[in-house]
Amino acid sequence: MFLTRNRLLFVSALLCLFYATTAKASERWVIQFKQNQSAQENARQSRLSVSQKQQEIGALVAELSKVHKRQFRMVRAFGNQGAIVVLPTESNWNMEQVRQRLESDPRVESVALDRRIRLRAQSPLIGLLNGLDPSRQSRSWFHQAVSSQPASMNSATLWANFHGTAPTVVAVLDTGVLPSHPMLQGHLLSGYDFVADPFIGADGQASSGSDRDADPTDPGDGVTPADLLFDPACGAVSQSSWHGSFVSGLLAGNPVVSEGIFPVNWNAAVLPVRVLGKCGGFSTDLADGIRWAAGLNVPGVPANPFPAKVINLSLGAEGECVGAIEGAAVAAARQAGALVVVASGNDGGSVDSPANCPGAFGVGALDQQGLKANYSNYGPSIQLVAPGGDAAFPIWSASNTGFSTPLSNTYNTKIGTSFSAPMVAGAASLYWSVNPSASVATVESALKSSARPFLSFSNRQICSVNTPGVECNCTTALCGAGMLDVFRLVTGVAQGGLTNLFSNSGTVIAPGSSGVFSAEGSLDSTGQEVSAVSFDLINIVKSDSSAPDPVLTSTGLTVEVAATAGVLGFDLRAQVANGRSAIASIVVQNPGATSPTLLASLLSPLINGASSGIGLPSSPVGNVVLDGSDSPPAGGGSSSGGGGGALQLFGLFALLILLGCFKRTK
Repeated sequence: MFLTRNRLLFVSALLCLFYATTAKASERWVIQFKQNQSAQENARQSRLSVSQKQQEIGALVAELSKVHKRQFRMVRAFGNQGAIVVLPTESNWNMEQVRQRLESDPRVESVALDRRIRLRAQSPLIGLLNGLDPSRQSRSWFHQAVSSQPASMNSATLWANFHGTAPTVVAVLDTGVLPSHPMLQGHLLSGYDFVADPFIGADGQASSGSDRDADPTDPGDGVTPADLLFDPACGAVSQSSWHGSFVSGLLAGNPVVSEGIFPVNWNAAVLPVRVLGKCGGFSTDLADGIRWAAGLNVPGVPANPFPAKVINLSLGAEGECVGAIEGAAVAAARQAGALVVVASGNDGGSVDSPANCPGAFGVGALDQQGLKANYSNYGPSIQLVAPGGDAAFPIWSASNTGFSTPLSNTYNTKIGTSFSAPMVAGAASLYWSVNPSASVATVESALKSSARPFLSFSNRQICSVNTPGVECNCTTALCGAGMLDVFRLVTGVAQGGLTNLFSNSGTVIAPGSSGVFSAEGSLDSTGQEVSAVSFDLINIVKSDSSAPDPVLTSTGLTVEVAATAGVLGFDLRAQVANGRSAIASIVVQNPGATSPTLLASLLSPLINGASSGIGLPSSPVGNVVLDGSDSPPAGGGSSSGGGGGALQLFGLFALLILLGCFKRTK
């Protein structure tokens, strides 16, 4: 009797599960060798090429294999004096004994596991009430005034006068980005792909055994049954997360008013650094990515022309910080002048690495009520908490409908500390846009001193080491200095007021159309509202050098800019009499995107396959209320990703059960 399709899928899943629980994945270890600090040796090392250094490290690994009678296969060199090695999969050695023996070798400085790094996001299973909100107001709950949303980061209050400025560079170390997404247009710098393993990279760009390249585009990180058979460390079959685009859009993207979706800093520049792919990534790739993002040298990789002031890590690995790998990278980045903001993790317990590394700025998550979210990790290494959402009030940002590879750009929901971190990173970038010369310590101090006190609910227990995995009232001992408040952070550093950076709804103009930008409400250096602002265009980029410049027509505090044919983008500058200025980077292109529909939002977690355009197209609904004058209705969120294919009966049954859910219970 032939198996039906459903039974075949069921049997395949069981086989994958059996294999995943019985197979042993190869372990990767990082061996750091002691360095000769003599001036003569340093000079010799500086003259070596990358391949020559690789050969020298390889020779040291070969010597260790011979002396310790263990066959270490070198994957690649790591840093200036280290090696990533793999032991035979069939070995049954006691790894701790092997590690201790290696560390006793006079040539070895340290030995550490090259751990798997994972995303720090969860997708709500359903978004019924949020999907039923025609105004989209509930999507922006975490921006609104604290009078109506006490757990908000209070950014909408700031936007009355300030949206951020272009020069602040924020690195997002994640799954890469979707360069075509409308929310990211005009915000992406030239980044890098640090995923070295071709299987994890999964972008078909591998050469000489490495997948690293200058293209940080996200090809999708979905896991198939075949992937799980190949590498049991993948954990489970899953669809692509589009996590890097989600984080980047939330941190510094174009506001999408018709969708009710807004970033923290409307004008920061995102440096995309891909360190995760299919089945996560390795801590050594992460460490290299951190160093590169901060402008430091990474052997074999071109120098970063855009060193970041802020580095966002919405990822991590369970356990303590490994000082020789991610710990050293975080310390080096901080020394170079970059604030490393890290999600604490979503296990509901102790803080993950690298959020617990010395010098990292660990961030925990609040739910919409202002309680520590049940999923959020917590502990003494947390510096601050910010909204991470729950199933009723999730976080909205950029996404894609593709199940495995990119299809249509869209907007969707997730929850987790993955999104608390970029809120803090975006806030830090706003601070630096006002005070570019501030030190890392100064920005850290400002983030914490401007935080609002934690809320306290009489019907909720106080967070303690004995309350893992539950909502609870935060304390400074376990949740940091308080709740992120963007308004208090930025206005606290303003010297005599802020220049309003154009009260517009975005920085993308369609070809042949015009954009209207306003500087109403701008303040001069004495804090007085200005009555006149001069506008001009700088840094005009054209596809054809003979194309005419954009046409600028200003009236008082308002300017209209018409995008002429052949113009790809430009910077619009506003200046007041005393020299204060602001710049908005404008991109000329069609910004259209697929909008998530109610049906797709409800069913996407339960559907197999890629999206085929389920549901009716949505239409713009005008400006979304951000001042918090009315409390938004309770809402939920949909899973990241798309739909399509056949909806199984168990999915419909599950949908009926989930309709009454308002909170994610982990």
